This record gives sequence, C-alpha cells and structure tokens, in this order.
Amino acid sequence: MKLGLLKAFYVDELKKLYRYSEAESIFYIILNWLEKKDKTHVFLSLETILEKSYQDILVELKSGKPVQYITNETDFFSIPIYVDENVLIPRPETEELVAWIIEEQKTKSKILDIGTGSGCIALALKKLLPDCEISGSDISVEAIEIAKKNALKNNLTIDFFELNILTESIKKYDVIVSNPPYIANNEKKNMHTNVLDYEPHLALFVDDSDPLLFYKKIALQIQNSDTVAYFETSEFYTELLDKWMINEGFTTEWKNDLNGKTRFLKIMK
Repeated sequence: MKLGLLKAFYVDELKKLYRYSEAESIFYIILNWLEKKDKTHVFLSLETILEKSYQDILVELKSGKPVQYITNETDFFSIPIYVDENVLIPRPETEELVAWIIEEQKTKSKILDIGTGSGCIALALKKLLPDCEISGSDISVEAIEIAKKNALKNNLTIDFFELNILTESIKKYDVIVSNPPYIANNEKKNMHTNVLDYEPHLALFVDDSDPLLFYKKIALQIQNSDTVAYFETSEFYTELLDKWMINEGFTTEWKNDLNGKTRFLKIMK
C-alpha cells in the first residue's frame, strides 16, 4: 500500500477519536517512529515496513491509547522525553510556564519541581538554566525512575526524589514550580478517552471537595519565606485561587497561555 493510501486509511479509521489534523499528525509520528525503529529492515521499503506494522498499532490507537505511549517518546522544549502510562504526557502549554521561569530566573537559584512526573519541567530548566541547582519530586516511585532515566538520557544532573507534598515538608528553595493535579473528579465525564483511560489519575485528579488542595499545601509551606512559586492551573479556578492566595498574604501575578486562557500563576511574599 502506498504511503498516501495508508495515510488516508489511518485518518479515516481514527476520525471517531480525532480531528483530521490530529489523525494526520499521529500518522506521521508513527511513520517517523517506525522508520527509526525498523532500521534493521534495510532491504524493505518504508511502505512495506508500515504495511506490516500498522495493523497492530492502529488497534491500539483506536482503543484511545495515546500515540506517545505507543512510541514511548515525546519532545518537551526540544528535549527527547521517555513516557509511559506511569507519567503524564507533557503538554505544549507547560512549555509556556517553563519559559516564564527561564525569563525571570537568571541567577544560580535552587529550584524544585513538585510533581515532576517524567521530569520534563526539571529537564528543561536544567538545560536552559545550567547554573541553577534543579531538583524534582513526585509521590510516584515509578515516575521518579522515569525522570531519572530521562535525565541520564539527556546528560543532565538533577536530584529526583520521592515526596508526598500533602504529608511531608520541603526544604528551602529559591523557586518552586508545580503543575499539580487540578482536575476535579466531576470533570471526568467531559474528558477524552485517551486521557481518562490511559494517563495516571494520581497526576490528574483531585477531590471535588477541594480542587485547590495542592496549591494550598505548597503555598502554606513557603508562606514564611522569600521563595517564589510558579504554578500551572485550571482556567476554571483562577478567581478562587487568586482570592485564597491574596487572603494568605501572597502577591499574585497571572499569565495567559497562547490560547488566551488564564493558566499560569506566580506567587511571592
């Protein structure tokens, strides 16, 4: 089957789950991945390789499994990142949060990424702020192992360690960054199956009774210090979160993402 026909078939098969542009992008991700993966098939054309492989992959894609979990790879700030179902797939919006920190933190700061997951934020910060001392924490042992694997893969020195921010204290850092769980359980019904069925719920969801739980816990730990904290947040809780932070004596600053949604918060005393 020619590549053009194979692409058309892929897009048609995936149209129930994805828009045309998304399905087309997924096809090309698979194409590039198979091209790298099957270099041993030197006597086969790429079309033949794809035709032999696409059926199994398509079954996984049609089940809703994200393409990044099939290839076990993605990029963040042009850094290759290993991912599997133990960590969230890095979002493009989170790069905007990192860019904000890089823009403002030029000194030799000690920076902690809370809820590091794949380590993507910590990795980007270390690569672009090499003089800073970067650490990353997560409650998940599996996530910490993946973050360490990514640091080794990219030759970056970062201290990754296990931490439950809800029950444990943190040391003094100049900067805290966190993209914590902020999706209320009652929002699950509105979510895409590829997120709901495959990405780790521990990193996504928070109890309906207190969707600001993680922000509060982190803020209270730095309340009597000069630590600056940067957060990614839900656009649905910005007003509520801003009010809580101000009531606790913090100065707040907000930034919109590229889609105009208010998503990023900086707090300081």
